[in-house]
Amino acid sequence: MESSYASSDDGGYYTENLIPELTELATENINFSNRETGIGGAVSVPSTGWTVAGMFAQTSGLPLKLPVEGNSMNNYSTFFPGVTSVGQLLEEEGYKNYIMFGSDKAFAGRGNYFSQHGDYEVDDYNWAAETGKIPEGYSVFWGFEDNRLFDMAKEKLLEISQNDEPFNLTLLTVDTHFPDGYRCELCQKEHDTDYKDALSCSSRQVYAFVNWIQQQDFYENTTIVISGDHLTMSAAVNEEIPQEYQRSIYNCIINSVAEPVSAQNRSFSTMDMFPTTLAALGCKIKGERLALGTNLFSDKKTLLETYGYDEVADGLSKRSSFYNSLMY
Repeated sequence: MESSYASSDDGGYYTENLIPELTELATENINFSNRETGIGGAVSVPSTGWTVAGMFAQTSGLPLKLPVEGNSMNNYSTFFPGVTSVGQLLEEEGYKNYIMFGSDKAFAGRGNYFSQHGDYEVDDYNWAAETGKIPEGYSVFWGFEDNRLFDMAKEKLLEISQNDEPFNLTLLTVDTHFPDGYRCELCQKEHDTDYKDALSCSSRQVYAFVNWIQQQDFYENTTIVISGDHLTMSAAVNEEIPQEYQRSIYNCIINSVAEPVSAQNRSFSTMDMFPTTLAALGCKIKGERLALGTNLFSDKKTLLETYGYDEVADGLSKRSSFYNSLMY
C-alpha cells in the first residue's frame, strides 16, 4: 500500500484519490510523511522491497540481505536467530503474539520468522482450512481473500481480548498484491483497472475494520499501526507514475501513547518503523535508535536524514561480517 495512491491534493500522485478512507485515517491520526504537506511515508531502500523483507525490516529494523533468492528462506530451519524483533520484546513484557494471513505460512519462511521471534501463534491458509474457517478445498489468489481475513481477525480479537495477558495481533493483507490485485465480492467497478479497484476496496475494508475495533471495549488501551510492506511491483503503476515523483509506503498510527515532534518532511525507511512502533506503545528507547531504525516520534535524525539516500543505499549493499553472523 502506497501513499502515492492518494490524490495530488492529499500528497499522492493521482487526480482521483484511490484510497480516500486510508487518506482520512492518515490525516486524522499520525502519518509520518516525506512531504511538507499531505500524507506520505517511507521510501524504499535496498533489501526491504518485497513482502517478507518488508515485514522483517519493520519488525527488526534491518534489511533482509540473503545469499539466496529472497523468498527461499522456507528452505532453512532457522530465520536469522541472532536478530531481536518487536515480537520478542513484547513477549518479554508478557504479551502474546498472533499473526494471521490468507496464504501458506511456509512461503518465504514467514512462519519460521514469526514463530522463532516472539513465539507467535501463526494462523495461515492451512490453519483456516483445518479449522473449517474456509470451505473444504477453497482457494483463491494466494489462498483466501482479505474480507475473510478481517472476519477471522474480529473473531480472534474478541477471543484474545478476554484474556488477562496483553496481545499483539498482526494481519498481512493480500488483495492489493501485484500484478493486478484480487477482485473480491466487495469490489466495485469504479476505475480503469482491476488493480485500482482492488486498492479502493482494500481502503474501505481497512477503514471498516478500524472502525469496528474502535467500537470494542479493548480499544481504549490498544494502539493500531497500519503500514504497507513495500512499493508495488505492478508494471502498470510503475509506468503511470513518473520517476521524479517520490513514491512512498503508507503508514498510519492510531491511538498512540507518544506524540511526534514533527511528522512532516521526514526522510525515512520501513526499518524506522521498528522503534517507532514500540514508541507508539509507550516504550522508552535509549538513544531513540534500535538496529538501523530511528524512532520517528523523536527529533533524532534517521539514517536517510543524516546521510542521504545514495549513501545509505550504498552502505546497505556492502558486505557486513557482523550482519552475516546474525543469520546462523
